[in-house]
Amino acid sequence: MFDKYHLEHSLSKLAIEYQKPSRYIVAYSGGMDSTVLLHALKSIDDDTPIIALYVNHQVNDQSNEWSEFCNTNADSLGINFSAFKVDVDFKSGKGTEASMRDARYAIFRDFIKDGDWLLTAHHLNDQTETLLLNLFRGSGPDGLSGINNFRNFSNGKLVRPLLSVDQKYLRSYAEKENLNWIDDPSNKDNNLDRNFLRNNIIPKLEDRWISLNKRLSKVTQLANESKLHLIDLAKIDLDKVGLIDCYDLDPYRELSESRQRNLLRYSVNKMSLPSPPYKQLLEITKTIVNSGINSNPVVSWPGVDVRRYQNHLYLLPQIAADNTLKKIKIYPNDEYISLGSGMGTLSLEPSTNFGIDSEIANQGLLIVFREGGENLRPVNSDHNRKLKKLLQDKQIFPWMRDKIPILMLGDEIVCVADFWVAEKFSKLPGYIFKWHQKPKLGLP
Repeated sequence: MFDKYHLEHSLSKLAIEYQKPSRYIVAYSGGMDSTVLLHALKSIDDDTPIIALYVNHQVNDQSNEWSEFCNTNADSLGINFSAFKVDVDFKSGKGTEASMRDARYAIFRDFIKDGDWLLTAHHLNDQTETLLLNLFRGSGPDGLSGINNFRNFSNGKLVRPLLSVDQKYLRSYAEKENLNWIDDPSNKDNNLDRNFLRNNIIPKLEDRWISLNKRLSKVTQLANESKLHLIDLAKIDLDKVGLIDCYDLDPYRELSESRQRNLLRYSVNKMSLPSPPYKQLLEITKTIVNSGINSNPVVSWPGVDVRRYQNHLYLLPQIAADNTLKKIKIYPNDEYISLGSGMGTLSLEPSTNFGIDSEIANQGLLIVFREGGENLRPVNSDHNRKLKKLLQDKQIFPWMRDKIPILMLGDEIVCVADFWVAEKFSKLPGYIFKWHQKPKLGLP
């Protein structure tokens, strides 16, 4: 059975171990499961702020009506409500469900503040569906361990307090409390893999094997134990090969290929990057681990680049400089200018040290990127230097050298990122070119 005390026990147990949250953020779709979670949560905790967070995927004609319904429901419970619209990228090649999930969780990540717990209404039936889907996809222990009930997420925690509860008990609760919820018609679309399993396959399995959910939950528990052993092994191997995002290839080659792949999975997970497909893991061993020392190969999957440089393997979030910035000028005290996903932001700020002459900065400086053949004479240098050689001497990664922001006045370089200011345009005091949250650019 399920009642509010079940939820209270689950959350209290976690709060003792991990500290009570500053806010509960409930991922609220308006469906039965999240409606039960929201109602039960409100009935057990009047002290901790609760926010119902609705994400409008804009894929159904009723999406706006559902948002209003969720708002009304939350308001009737005395719970604050927030809603966001997203544009789902269905051309990503990930499929409908995964694309919508990515868009939804991007909102969640941005919304979560320090100390928040994001609660989702995943239950035991969802665990069964996820296990079967991962099994059919050929997943290893990570996939077979199913859905985690608690993990770090953005600036807070992601918690699934209903994961051990069969959905039939949530329905009993909803009916007993006379709750209202939305029945999304897309749940009947059997073109979606999860719906096909839920509507066509699992009922037949349950007719044959009683308590199917409990049987399969044992599989996820055993797989999770195996995963924990593999994590322990990865930690041992990481101590031998280097840092979480940078491996020394000599000791890395001494590992068996299965341990190499295990360490890669572990590192990617710890960096909160998308999981690697098995094909790419094989390609990393073939292309990067066994490549020549002077080569700079790359193996990629959405969100991740794995590269080699000077006998080291680097795990990197994918980045892309925003080339539209070539038409943008930056002025002192402007708001931060974004360089694009993963590339950080730029600003010009006053300083008591040497920097860009204020008369030059106030004219506005054009943001460009290296095209080749650039020269400048940095402060404290007695001659012009080729920018290519300066970047090499600074040990900037080859793949980053064309993504370094350069400020120009006319056809002359004023400064290169926060590395060098041209002698001709410098002054004491001057403006400093600040590059905030910049990506990994080169060797330490």
